[in-house]
Amino acid sequence: MATGSMLRATAYRPARMLLRRLTALVRRPVVVSTLLLSVAGYGIGPHVEIDCYRLSVAAMVQRDHGRVHTASPATRAADRLADVSPTDQARVEGTLAAAAPVDRPYLLKVWAAGHSADDIVTFARLIRGKGSGWLRTHLSLIDPDGSGSATYRSSPVEQTDDTTCGSMTILVARAMADPLYALHLTTGDSSYRADASASHFQMRLTAEERRIHDATNRFWPQRLGSTPIGLSSELNRHADALGARYEPRFVTGTGGKSALRDAVEAAGNGQPVPVLIGNWIPRHYILLIGRDGGDLVIYEPGYATVDRISAQSFLDGKIDVIGYRHLYSVVTPTA
Repeated sequence: MATGSMLRATAYRPARMLLRRLTALVRRPVVVSTLLLSVAGYGIGPHVEIDCYRLSVAAMVQRDHGRVHTASPATRAADRLADVSPTDQARVEGTLAAAAPVDRPYLLKVWAAGHSADDIVTFARLIRGKGSGWLRTHLSLIDPDGSGSATYRSSPVEQTDDTTCGSMTILVARAMADPLYALHLTTGDSSYRADASASHFQMRLTAEERRIHDATNRFWPQRLGSTPIGLSSELNRHADALGARYEPRFVTGTGGKSALRDAVEAAGNGQPVPVLIGNWIPRHYILLIGRDGGDLVIYEPGYATVDRISAQSFLDGKIDVIGYRHLYSVVTPTA
C-alpha cells in the first residue's frame, strides 16, 4: 500500500506542479487584468471575439503602435467642407464669415465634430453676442489650462456614484471635443435662462451619465463599473467628434511603456485619454486632458477636480491619485 501511494503521488506530482504554476500566473496583475478585461468585453459589439483576443495578446506581446497623429479641429473642418455639397459649403462658409472672431473656434469645432450645416447655423444663432465668458462657461465643462474644482455654476462635474467614473470620463471627453454637446448639457438647447441653471444642468448631467453607463455595460454588471473595452466602444461611436478611434491597452507587461508614451503624446495633442488605476485591482478612471510643460493635466471625476501629475512619473508607471498608485490600462486614440 505504501508503495502504491508513493507511485500515485509521483504520478500526480507534474499535475500539481502545473496547477501551482498556473495559480501563480493568474495571480500576476497583468494576467488578472487580461482575464477581467477579456471577460468584461464579452458580448460588446459584433467583433467581441477579436477585441478580447487583441487585448489578451496586448498584455503579453510587444506591439508596434504608430505614434498618435490626429488632425486639429480646423484641419478636420476644412476636410469636411471639401466633401459636402456646394449648398452646404456656402452655408457653412457664410456662417463662419458672419460670426464674431470669438465665436469662430467653437463653430469650427462643431463642424469638425461631424454636425450638419443646419446644426452649425443654429449653433451660431444660439451663441451670437454671448461674449467670451459665457462661451467658456457653457461650452467647456473642463478647462485644460486651469486647476482646482471642475464646476458649472458651482455645480460639480462629478460622478454620481462609485460605479460611473468611466462614464464621466467619456462624457467629459466628448464635451471637450464637441461644443454643441456641451451646450446641450449646460442649457438643454434652450434659450431660457432657467434651463441653464445649475439644478437643471445637474439633472441633464446625471441622465447622460446613466445613459453612457447603460451603453458601456450591456453585459458586464453595472455595479462593477465599466471596462476599458466598454469605454473604447462608446468613444468609437463618436469617433468623428473626437477625431480618432480609441483602443484599450495594458500598461503592465510587455508593451506597457509604448502605451504610456502614446497616452502622454495624445494628451499633449489635446486628445483626452481615459486611464484605469487602482491598487490590487482596477478601481477608478481618470482622464488625461492636456499637458503643461513637464506635467500632465488630469480630470478626476470622483471629486470633480482638475489637477497635475508628473509626466515622467506617469511614463515610469508611477501614479498617486486619491490613494491609487497602480496603472492598469489606458484607452488611447489610434492614428
